[in-house]
Amino acid sequence: MRDMIGKQKHPWMRQLALVGVTAVLLVLPCPALLSAEVALGREKQTLTADLRGVPLGDALKLVGERMGWNVFVEPGLETRRVSTRFTDLTVGESLRRIMGELNYALIRGSGENVSKLLVYATSASSATQEIELSEQVVIFYSKRIDNEIIVQIKPGSTMTIEDIAKALDAEIVGEVEGLNAYRLRFKDKASADIARERLKESDTLQISDNHEWGRPGDNQPFLQGAGTGFSLKPGKTDGNEIIVGLIDMPVQAGEGSLSEFLLPGITIGDGTAAPSDLPSHGTSMAQTVLKGVELGNEGQSETSVRILPIDVYGGSETTSTFQVAAGIYEAVKAGASIVNLSLGGTDAAPFMEQMISEASRQGVLFVGAAGNSPGTDYTFPAAYPDVLAVTAAGRNGEPAAYANTGDFVDVMVPGRSFVEYNGTTYMVNGTSSSAAYVSGLAASISATTGKPVREVELELRHNLPKP
Repeated sequence: MRDMIGKQKHPWMRQLALVGVTAVLLVLPCPALLSAEVALGREKQTLTADLRGVPLGDALKLVGERMGWNVFVEPGLETRRVSTRFTDLTVGESLRRIMGELNYALIRGSGENVSKLLVYATSASSATQEIELSEQVVIFYSKRIDNEIIVQIKPGSTMTIEDIAKALDAEIVGEVEGLNAYRLRFKDKASADIARERLKESDTLQISDNHEWGRPGDNQPFLQGAGTGFSLKPGKTDGNEIIVGLIDMPVQAGEGSLSEFLLPGITIGDGTAAPSDLPSHGTSMAQTVLKGVELGNEGQSETSVRILPIDVYGGSETTSTFQVAAGIYEAVKAGASIVNLSLGGTDAAPFMEQMISEASRQGVLFVGAAGNSPGTDYTFPAAYPDVLAVTAAGRNGEPAAYANTGDFVDVMVPGRSFVEYNGTTYMVNGTSSSAAYVSGLAASISATTGKPVREVELELRHNLPKP
């Protein structure tokens, strides 16, 4: 990937590939020990571990994953056994317990440059064997809601949804009025199945199953100091802003520069999310979109790009394809020219696909996350023909270990992002981040060049690598 990007004319192509240079070197001698579980304290930078009788390589893997470090060890040392157990020790004290008589060098990263931990017996230069870390990602899944169906009334029909619901003994629990689409709920699966059978041959109705999609997971603190925020400033728009519709969890505006880029949000999900001391997935994706904007801004300090948060989760652990489709509709109606879909499931929804196709023909660009399951299975909405499907690259430029590489995938960019919330830096891994980067990049290019976003999409398809 780095070679491919290096050949392109656009400076942002090279920047997208660079995810990990280093800075200050700290060499610390230590005495040694580690185990099978490591927990990271949220309130302060501490570690709790039970690492009795565990190979050093496995212990370092656990610590590296919790801290967001890349770990290198002198070949042969990874098989040594360590045995220690401790509670709420500082990171330095924890490492001394783990290492015993071995030495380590912690090369601190700055900003988004990842720190390196080198473990060795005599010389830091001998720590050449990288410990492969598993990246914490959320698996996309979907599950049919057995007692619900989506009914869309076609133009020209004389039927009303009230008549349909009464005839089927169903409750109307959602609607997208502009699409004549409705969410019907039945008392049980059997009743819904009867309705599906009765309506499947209708010439005036389109029937779709409704699916449940899980809530994206929490982010992990990235405890290596330096802030990784963006320096971008919101420029004047005079009503000509490029709007990115963010279909996601609520965005916590908080204090600072993020709030300056947010338009008044729209809530589709049920209820209100409880306050949290962690950044939501929506907050993380909003910041990642803006980092993508920075990449394509060609040195300009201001941008006309704005983010329209569409909350399709509310206070729930899940959303549904009906709610996501309703969110997409609201985003397009509100003027979004790019819609970011860093979420998804494994089942297609014809109702959603049709709506995306119609909006795409009107010039809207849809960007979707390919999914965090290695393999080639379809993930929706990314796999719909009118969605630019983005997967994640790892540090070596190859697809990340968790990334979907199905034939529906269009482009690949790094899947790691760093976000700031309440004075703490968090690391986010996954194709969700990859899609958000591309949405921001597309928005920035459109804003700086005046090109329509669908024309920018063709440029991205041509210039960005494909797995």
